[in-house]
Amino acid sequence: MHHALIDVPALGRGSVAVKKPGATLVDVARRLYLLRKRRDAELGNLLFSEPAWDILLDLFISDYDDRQLSVSAVCIGARAPSATALRYLSLLQDAALVERVRDATDGRRSHVKLTTLGRRRMTNLLAMLALP
Repeated sequence: MHHALIDVPALGRGSVAVKKPGATLVDVARRLYLLRKRRDAELGNLLFSEPAWDILLDLFISDYDDRQLSVSAVCIGARAPSATALRYLSLLQDAALVERVRDATDGRRSHVKLTTLGRRRMTNLLAMLALP
């Protein structure tokens, strides 16, 4: 899924940087995720709480980076109490935006990933911020 999209000379030194498809959208997702962390640090997380959005951003980024996130990693990334994060994870599953996949090597563990629908909707949302 992640193949070279563009070859761009890096800073005129003749070296080539390879950009994967969706790099701009992932940059937007990373900035949003970091902004949310910074906002919580500056203003407190009691005023702003968006576990579902944090889960979707984290999964979008991990998909691009070819990383699998366990259920516990998703809960940590949601920056909410575990029970709250699990409740939002269930809501996202019910909305067909994410799915749990059993770990092939450890049946006790599950990974979470965006569904095709979830990826498409996140791409559409993030594209709105990436446009000039």
